[in-house]
Amino acid sequence: MAINVSVYSNSNNSVRTITFDFVGEVMVPDDWTVDPNACNQYYFKITSSARQDNNAVYPVKIVRSLGATPANVASLALNGKVQSRTNTAGAYSDIRAMIEDYVYDFINGHTADKFSSGCTEQRPMKFS
Repeated sequence: MAINVSVYSNSNNSVRTITFDFVGEVMVPDDWTVDPNACNQYYFKITSSARQDNNAVYPVKIVRSLGATPANVASLALNGKVQSRTNTAGAYSDIRAMIEDYVYDFINGHTADKFSSGCTEQRPMKFS
């Protein structure tokens, strides 16, 4: 299952796409004493064929959960610490909120260490 978000630039008359793909992986270990919950991984893989305004390729982003507990904090947009558009360290309320935050981040980019997140810079989306 994938969600494709098309972003249209009126001034450039162009469309860019961001894809949120729900991925499930199951590992079957030889040692069945392993915690069965550790054998399943479900996550969103976020990709885009668009480029940043400096023509750099967007890195693939992985969201493992909507939570913001220490174990799951890697799901937030900015270095796993903060939501990009709201400066909130709390969990996303639902999948829609997560998608909206990542789309905002792809379109607008962010400065290095935005909201004291320790993240590297990401340039805004190129439409020209």
